[in-house]
Amino acid sequence: MNINIEEIQEHLEEFCLTAEDTILSKMKELCFVYHCSAEDIVDQWIAFCSSKKKNCQPPTLPLLHQMEKEELMKAKNSKQRKSTSSVSTPVYNSSTIDLICNNHFETADKGNKNYIPALNQSPVFSPKSLTPTCFTPSKKYATRNGVGDAVCSFGEVQNVEWKHSNEFSCSVTAYNEKTVIRESYPYMCEKLRDRASILNDMIQEASNDFAKEYGVEDWGHIHLPSVETVPVIGRICSDNNGRLNPTSLLLEGSQEISSGQTIPLDVSNLEKFSFFPGQIIAGTGINSLGKKLIMKSLYESTFPEIHPKAPDLANCLDSLGIVIAAGPFATADTLSYEPLWDLMKYVKTYMPHVVILIGPLVDMKNDLVENGDLNESYNGIFQRLVLEILKHIEDLSTKVILVPSIRDAHHDFIYPTPPYSVDHSTKRLYLASDPCILNIEGVLFAITSTDILFHLGKEEISFPQQPDRLGRLCRHILAQKNFYPLYPPNEEVNIDFLHFEHHAALPVMPHVLVVPSDFRYFIKNVNGCCCINPQRLTMHSTGGTFIRLKINQTVTNKYEGSIIDHIQAQVLKI
Repeated sequence: MNINIEEIQEHLEEFCLTAEDTILSKMKELCFVYHCSAEDIVDQWIAFCSSKKKNCQPPTLPLLHQMEKEELMKAKNSKQRKSTSSVSTPVYNSSTIDLICNNHFETADKGNKNYIPALNQSPVFSPKSLTPTCFTPSKKYATRNGVGDAVCSFGEVQNVEWKHSNEFSCSVTAYNEKTVIRESYPYMCEKLRDRASILNDMIQEASNDFAKEYGVEDWGHIHLPSVETVPVIGRICSDNNGRLNPTSLLLEGSQEISSGQTIPLDVSNLEKFSFFPGQIIAGTGINSLGKKLIMKSLYESTFPEIHPKAPDLANCLDSLGIVIAAGPFATADTLSYEPLWDLMKYVKTYMPHVVILIGPLVDMKNDLVENGDLNESYNGIFQRLVLEILKHIEDLSTKVILVPSIRDAHHDFIYPTPPYSVDHSTKRLYLASDPCILNIEGVLFAITSTDILFHLGKEEISFPQQPDRLGRLCRHILAQKNFYPLYPPNEEVNIDFLHFEHHAALPVMPHVLVVPSDFRYFIKNVNGCCCINPQRLTMHSTGGTFIRLKINQTVTNKYEGSIIDHIQAQVLKI
């Protein structure tokens, strides 16, 4: 059935009606989906107007949708029920669409070049012909053990009251409004010289920090021969494509200090070291022949400046309650989101002041998303989730913070990641970027959804074998003063360095650093910063973990930049 919009317009003109091309295209689509002619769809429209006691008026998109729902779909379902033959409704997904298309051409008359397959030879592929996906609850998740058990604790938690008052609505602001990403930005327009300049500036900034800390007046050129030990600084690189090892180490200097040159690095004289590609290090070394730099010592890392003002929690009755969970929020075999709704039930019971939900919310690694077995857009799923989350807290004073992820199927696949875009904004919902530094009643939270711990762990080398590997990886993030110090980055991460320079830096020592990872959950004290890995709310097809914190009022005259002694925290099974 070959229908064009001009034919539909002619039948409309018989009733003294006209319509725009978009309206005519929609009516043409309805003809294909419900197997009717141009005359039939116009007659259906006139009958619909009469049934609604409306004058004979030109069609509009909202009314066409209403007509489809109330008339066309009902008529189609009625015909299917009356049919005596068994009709098998195919499910269209990524594995069957190509097969259907191939069948069209296989049955074509190869001798006729103008042959067009008839629409009734096989079902038409369109959004309306999709079989609705039924999100069956995960059986494995339903049989999980240890629901609500505390598997890790930090601080004195024996007599802590985790339930909070519902009378207070806390304030959530960005640490520095000037560095906040507010909306999506254009990417894939980065020049190599711009990236090189930004990477060079990072070495220069680090050289200023080390010079100030250790009193270095003049840095040595790493490639110039010298018979004396000189202070040097540069970025760790590798001379091959494999994993970093002690024999493949290179040191890259900055343009201003070392003309941007690289030189092999000998670390055999160091008692201990921990290196990864992209790490900026400083120390003393000697380069007697100009061919190899022999490191004699390493300078201890410098950390970001501490926040001078102590948190004032008087407004929230001297204690702040936080719940933190990281996605995915649905098990891998379904999108029914039972773990998320179980978490929101916990929120409704214990009424924390803030809930931090770290993406992905629509995980691109979910089985249904990967296979395309959905009858709803990714953004449609996300918007529905946000509405459900807001419904769960509508009677509470709790605020929800949403942090995006590069694994979100509906969102920008770029780092730094702009905040989510929601259809129903409210003061109860704070949309953050990834990464971000948030000020929650004076407590600084540094948050990223990227699994930087796992990426660092795959590339780091350490000598000798040192304990507390996860704490050491957190220390690298703080010492390098940015959320993603690994370079080159992991293949899963697409970094836009033009924005990375301004939005991924860590200019201040946070009170709490949140770094979700596939590594085992932990809560650690790293140089006075409370470093947290809530792991994942779901672990493939079963439940995972989340974290609850209680932060108590700090004595102002005893504050020295850390509130680690005033934090109680637990990791709970969902």
